Amino acid sequence: MACHRVALVIAFVFLVQMQLISGVHLVVTVTPDATVLPRIPGAKCAPGYHLTQQECAREASAFGGVLLDNKLAVGYWRNGAYGCSISVHGSRIFYNLNSNSYNDGLYTPVCKALTNEVTLLPLGQGIKCRTNHDFSEADCVAAASSVGGNLRGGVLLVGNWPNTPSGCFVEASDKAIHYSANSSGINDGYFQPVCIQGKEQITLFPAGKGISCTPGYNFSEEECISAAASVGGNLRDGKLLIDGGSNKPYGCSIEELSKAIYFGTNATGYNDGFFQPICLSLTGHIKSESYYGKASFHPPG
Repeated sequence: MACHRVALVIAFVFLVQMQLISGVHLVVTVTPDATVLPRIPGAKCAPGYHLTQQECAREASAFGGVLLDNKLAVGYWRNGAYGCSISVHGSRIFYNLNSNSYNDGLYTPVCKALTNEVTLLPLGQGIKCRTNHDFSEADCVAAASSVGGNLRGGVLLVGNWPNTPSGCFVEASDKAIHYSANSSGINDGYFQPVCIQGKEQITLFPAGKGISCTPGYNFSEEECISAAASVGGNLRDGKLLIDGGSNKPYGCSIEELSKAIYFGTNATGYNDGFFQPICLSLTGHIKSESYYGKASFHPPG
């Protein structure tokens, strides 16, 4: 979306450019020194994660930004991201001094690097971060801000709600950032968990009769939503479809036409050709439509 000595180190570089809407999975572009947030309305660096003007010129240039006449454009604008950003028009680098400005979606914020890669899960009942993939309360604001979350009333909303996921999340209606300490809370479908992106290497295989993951290269049911969302899958009616039918591959997959995420529980299930298995990969990158992972062909019968 380098081995410098920095406070925050990331293992891989991922780039997924999407809009922040229901059912869409977002990942942030990260290097060891800086983070480029998705180009979406309201995206901004969290407090404490703004670059200085000098850092802005250097880091934004590394992400393809352009300094007009070799100078950083510094000003006080109301429609751009506060701090450092790259404009969609000509990739020009800007530094906005207006802390009350609102990013209209035409500027890509460039911020100090986050501790971990961030993923925003889609809306859905019961959706939550995988075990050990939750952000702490201290990191919640920075992580959620990076995927379009905002502070309602200028504060992180902390509570112990029974109808929300535990940990860090944003409310669908206004993207307000919340943190729940209730480990037993169940997402009622109106909240999007903000989670640490797993480092697993994911391969989306083509739909084909008999195609399935090789044993040992399957994602678990708990891991399926996050893995499938990262390669374009979505939740039909806000739910992971768990199916024991004989016409679907065992494990995690997406239906080719609808991109609905399925988890097949039938160990002897045979892919009828309409499902794309999602498997652990042998490569070093997350790839969509990539066939370098580990899959098997199983003839019928």
